Amino acid sequence: MQMTRQTLAGQLKITDREITERKTLFGITEQCIETLGDCRRFIHPKIDEIVQKFYERQTSIPEVELLIGDAETLMRLSQAMRGYLLELFEGYYDADYVNKRLRIGKVHKNIGVSPKLYISAIAQLQATLAPYIAAIPEDPSKNLDQKKRLEAVQNIFLFDIHLVFDTYIASMLNEVHISKQQVENYASSLESEVAKRTEELEQMSRQDTLTGLANHHAFHEHLRRCLAEAQRNARAISLIYFDIDRFKEINDSKGHKHGDKILGMVGKLTLSQIRTNDIACRYGGDEFCIILPATTIDEAQIFARRMISHAPQFIDSGVRFSIGIAQTGPKEFFDLDSFVGEADKAMYNAKERGHTNNKCNLSLAPLSAENAATSNNAASHIRLAATDLEP
Repeated sequence: MQMTRQTLAGQLKITDREITERKTLFGITEQCIETLGDCRRFIHPKIDEIVQKFYERQTSIPEVELLIGDAETLMRLSQAMRGYLLELFEGYYDADYVNKRLRIGKVHKNIGVSPKLYISAIAQLQATLAPYIAAIPEDPSKNLDQKKRLEAVQNIFLFDIHLVFDTYIASMLNEVHISKQQVENYASSLESEVAKRTEELEQMSRQDTLTGLANHHAFHEHLRRCLAEAQRNARAISLIYFDIDRFKEINDSKGHKHGDKILGMVGKLTLSQIRTNDIACRYGGDEFCIILPATTIDEAQIFARRMISHAPQFIDSGVRFSIGIAQTGPKEFFDLDSFVGEADKAMYNAKERGHTNNKCNLSLAPLSAENAATSNNAASHIRLAATDLEP
């Protein structure tokens, strides 16, 4: 339940039964209550005088005077003290009385009254009251004398003090809880921020900043994972390996900025064509790889042709590519290095074709690892195809 829907006694789990037990502990017996009620008719006419004397003593303490601050506050406090003293001798010490005392503790804690000042104030209030209690005539018929009256007053003051301190302690525990929660929230947000930054740094360490593609290190991680998944599911996997023809000449003639621009546009071209599960990487320099999970070499050709057909939207028409494609699986599989090597060889085969026709060229490696393994000459199974892949 929300705190604002509970009384202070409810928040502290002070029930009627608990109040009865506490009254017994502090000697608030029926006789004590009767004694306090009997004092009321003598205290009531002197109440303003008692309050005035009490605050004269209180305001003589610099620290207390500073807390009170001004005449209006002193007047309000005097009125509150008047009500407090009348309730003290009223004879009703029930849940309403307890809640009012708890409220006193909360107010004093909130305005910064330290426990030492509060206890010293109660001591001064008792000292101020003592002569007035002593002046009450003894009543033999009720077996009431000065000693019993002073004892009853002391008991009710102790009862009040313990309630006030319950609130003080609860407030401090609540502050500790709030501070702890704030620290935990801060630690949690800091942990999230650190995790976010770590993820960003990890992403940066795995991403080529120029092209936005995965870098060389990330490529090997992705390919190792994709190969393992392909073997586990007995599916084919293809790898496209391509580079930019005469890229060094472009760099030398037009400058590295122009070369970097081309590399960036190749990255955009590649990202625009890959599917959700495909992984595009900058292998290094002007060399790129695209991992195509669950894709045959024929399907990879279609992908390569489509990518080349979209090239003019991103790259100058004079830029040419040499593209090699290798497939492994679904039955037998190349190891990672051999798989990359097959695609690399196919790319260089395509490059050789490009030297004679000045067009984008595509070359296919052996159709599968098992074909390469059963051939006396793996190179003889490299097929040249689509030698006229004009953008």
